Amino acid sequence: MFRTRAACAAIGTAAALLLTGGPAAYAAEGAEGAEGQAPDVRYANSVSGDLGTLQIGIRSDSAVTGIRAHLVSAATQQEVAVVEFDAFTLAHGTADDGVWHTRQPLDLPALGTYDVRVEATDADGDRTVDNSAGTLAYYVAAVFEDVRTDRTEIDTDDRQVRVDGTLKGRWPGNREVKPLADHRVDLDVDYWTENTVRTDAQGRFSGTVTVNDAVPVQAVYRHDNANPYVLYGESSPIGIGVRQVATRWTIEAPAAARTIDLGEEVTITATLERETAQGWVPFEGQSGGVLFEPSAGGQFASVGYFTTGADGRISFTHAPWETGTFRVASHSDDPFIAPASRNSAEIKVLRASVFTSFSATRAQGGGVRVEGAMDFPDGWTPGTIPVHIEYSRDGRRWTDLRTVEAQWSGEGYAFSADLPDAGRGSYRARFEETQSFRGATSAVVRVGR
Repeated sequence: MFRTRAACAAIGTAAALLLTGGPAAYAAEGAEGAEGQAPDVRYANSVSGDLGTLQIGIRSDSAVTGIRAHLVSAATQQEVAVVEFDAFTLAHGTADDGVWHTRQPLDLPALGTYDVRVEATDADGDRTVDNSAGTLAYYVAAVFEDVRTDRTEIDTDDRQVRVDGTLKGRWPGNREVKPLADHRVDLDVDYWTENTVRTDAQGRFSGTVTVNDAVPVQAVYRHDNANPYVLYGESSPIGIGVRQVATRWTIEAPAAARTIDLGEEVTITATLERETAQGWVPFEGQSGGVLFEPSAGGQFASVGYFTTGADGRISFTHAPWETGTFRVASHSDDPFIAPASRNSAEIKVLRASVFTSFSATRAQGGGVRVEGAMDFPDGWTPGTIPVHIEYSRDGRRWTDLRTVEAQWSGEGYAFSADLPDAGRGSYRARFEETQSFRGATSAVVRVGR
């Protein structure tokens, strides 16, 4: 049963004393020496999302058999209603440890905050009075409906977004949802207020905000002294995307793959352009950098940083230390400018190899003995050094007779071979080009009979 203050006027002096005074604000009543434990009123407040419904959490050593809630206006300190046990239902838990809800929202005379004072009784006859059990927030909940934007994407030339929607309120006494006329609505961009508008007689609102990045937009109702009993509410965020200006790099040099010696410098020249309605044009004032990236992976080398000029061109000179490509990249702090990058044609870097000596002599047994040595002056050495011993009768057409491996001798990388069936003619040694080293050919030695 639910009674308003008028219906409670006939309650006697004992009830008034219970609510307004007595030895303590919170007391357990029962016969002296009783063994039962009085009910523990843990809290009393509004149900979240249904503010007119009162919930009370009670724990006891036996089933709760009685609840009476007194609602007192926080503004006037006057009791406005009494809620009896038959108005409650067990919503969660058990009768000895549960949460009780009023079956229907409470119909109170005015919006505002109400102190809740609770009397609770259990099956053992133990009784509790809690004069500060909690607070009922009897407010209108702000509700947004049909919030929408006129676009979901902006570009650098048009960053305005219109937001439309309707603000309504859910009344606590009957859950009725009605428009809120002449109320302030904040239009937030990335959770910061960009514009504030007011609702019309039907609760509708419309306003424009400036969006400068890919961020969410939403409508928010915040506390307003002109309407103190309407609580905070917000619409679901609407994501706004960014249509970026396309950019591209054109690499003029190196125009094609090439092979260089270690230490040789290479110049990279490139132009940054942006797309416009008139086509691609040079893009001035964009920052970025140039790297040299090894084809085999590993640590890249920084070539330089730049800001493009009026012609969009950049140029750097660099001496790569291994095979790889130049990578030019630009990135703007402006979210409306798309980043761009491009790799050049591959630059193959080879280290030097050289034969420091080579000889071919007729052996006593009739064969030919060859000897020689190699050097790698750039300070790098192949893991294995295969040397091809070649023969030519006429000095023009060469035949590979044998392949030997050069080994460190203390002064260089030496090799030798005995060729028992070799005849007269020309002899030489050759080292084939690898992924990292130049090829080399020794001097030609003529051997007679």
